[in-house]
Amino acid sequence: MADVVALVNKLSNIPENKRDFDTWVELKDAIPFLRDNANRDQFILDVSANSAFVHATVVPMSNVDPPDVKDLMSWDLSAWSSWGIEVRYSRGRAKSVSISEPVDGSTRCKSFRHGERLVFPRVFDGRQDDKHYREILQKFAHLFDLHFVQERSAYCRLDKNGDVEDVVRIVEIPGKGSEWGTTVVTFNRNVLDQYLAMTNSVLLMAFDFTRADFRNFGGWHNLGQEVEVAEDDFFYRVHVEPEQAGYMRGIQIVRSGISKEALIAMHDNPVTEPREYASFIAWDFKNKIVQEISTAPNAIANYFTKSELPYEMSPAFFKPDVLLKYKNDLEKYRLEDRSISCRNAWSLQSYDINETGQVHTYLIYLQRLPYEEQLYWKSFNEKPKGTISERALTTDFKGDWYTVYDPLASLKEFAHQLDHLQVPWWILGSEQLLARVHYPVTASPDEWANEILNLDQLVVEGFQTRWLRKTAIDLGRNPPANYQSLKLIEECLMALGFEDAHARSTTAPMHNLHFLRSKLKGHAQGEDAPAIRKEALAQHGSYGKHFRALCGDCDEGIRAIAEQFKGMK
Repeated sequence: MADVVALVNKLSNIPENKRDFDTWVELKDAIPFLRDNANRDQFILDVSANSAFVHATVVPMSNVDPPDVKDLMSWDLSAWSSWGIEVRYSRGRAKSVSISEPVDGSTRCKSFRHGERLVFPRVFDGRQDDKHYREILQKFAHLFDLHFVQERSAYCRLDKNGDVEDVVRIVEIPGKGSEWGTTVVTFNRNVLDQYLAMTNSVLLMAFDFTRADFRNFGGWHNLGQEVEVAEDDFFYRVHVEPEQAGYMRGIQIVRSGISKEALIAMHDNPVTEPREYASFIAWDFKNKIVQEISTAPNAIANYFTKSELPYEMSPAFFKPDVLLKYKNDLEKYRLEDRSISCRNAWSLQSYDINETGQVHTYLIYLQRLPYEEQLYWKSFNEKPKGTISERALTTDFKGDWYTVYDPLASLKEFAHQLDHLQVPWWILGSEQLLARVHYPVTASPDEWANEILNLDQLVVEGFQTRWLRKTAIDLGRNPPANYQSLKLIEECLMALGFEDAHARSTTAPMHNLHFLRSKLKGHAQGEDAPAIRKEALAQHGSYGKHFRALCGDCDEGIRAIAEQFKGMK
């Protein structure tokens, strides 16, 4: 938005030196600014500044077909007018109450009749930090699925890649010293054009540029020399008193850049840009060859099409690092056990990891990704080091259920059950915890350590220390004051008849998990961390296999605890 700020500052701020000031009051930059603005992707629709006022109103196209120049030049609207309650009196008593419209009730110009404001300045003393703010027309916001995002100071939506897109921006420029600040509101021009075409409307841009050094201004002279101009869709009066002051006041008609026919075509076929498709090294099992295959529709075929083309279910293989982007941004992406989705923008219907650690999916699912996302996957594409996973073969090709035990999936499902049952001894801190924990897929010790942290937050932090301490005491135990949740569970289990060793072995997986978290991700990590990594790799062969074993142990342990606490309040 730096360019917008610079443009508006140039329009409204008094130049410091005499030569620039003399040029500034001549107003020769005002109309070029408005002409250029009409072609901007981010259209400046509303300006409230010391020396500049621009305010747009949407009006029916028929109001200015043809334009009534005299009527347009007499505009007297206020940017602050809004809906109101109009009370009519007769003989000192209220006789009727009705709603006054924002535009019709604030101007005598017939060209503005049945107009709509898109921007509404508002003031509320109950807002401590920001009493002055801007809203936009709710109908406009709903039509284009816009939502105000405070930290962006913009009304936003998601683009095709699932990224937040600013459609309406509200820019506040602080004033200097005692000067008023400046507010600028911009609209995405394409979205604005769609609205104008949809409503058979145009924009009437009322503008008023009044320039002078008001600290030394003695008043206007020779007003009879005011010049009136009517050209194209500009109608204005201008008066300049050289080296002293100048003003320009008028109307610009801004028409939609999208025709009604183009708007209809856009909604008849939302994909207006030609699609692009990446190619991938894949296993063409129809032709029994590993080759690079395009995901374009005319380059692959389904099982029911007779051709030599590779099957659309031909698998492509990738380095496991391809998943890290999705694991590291769970606000934007949802990474499931077999699928990935990006907000409401796109989804990868299926993927899996084979025995050699490669991520694999099928060409047909890659085809459906945005081209930018296809290129991201392509950057990790490699020749297959093995076949697809047994799970993928069973579910995707044999059409059977895959019933092999998955420790992390089992643990997550049980955590979900405990949350549903609302047991008092364990509470799910957040649904996001379930989505956050995944198997490590790379050889990165940092990824492994992060997943151990996530698992500890899901499992160990869920145990309720206060309930466990009270229950242990109620069962006749006297736990030391420094005992935390896992030691308190042991106290409860021993009170319920467990041998000491049995109680400790039941909680041992969670103790081990918490120990690993403290050494790998806590403040205490240091010399112990390399030794722990080395031991995990020596025993299990990879961080992923170690994590899988740890999940299995924790799954078994928490289920055993749940069985003993069943029915307790």
